[in-house]
Amino acid sequence: MMDYQYRRRAFQNLHVEQEEAKIELKQKVEKSKSMMASITAFFSFFHHTS
Repeated sequence: MMDYQYRRRAFQNLHVEQEEAKIELKQKVEKSKSMMASITAFFSFFHHTS
């Protein structure tokens, strides 16, 4: 019985970690997207002024 409890808790922890990893990845992607957007905007602005 103890083994079942332990396994269930371990499984839940694994699931939580996967969810957190997904959220973190999403935030990283969005951050890099906004970074790319600002870089692109900067370069297009730079290109037009020169």
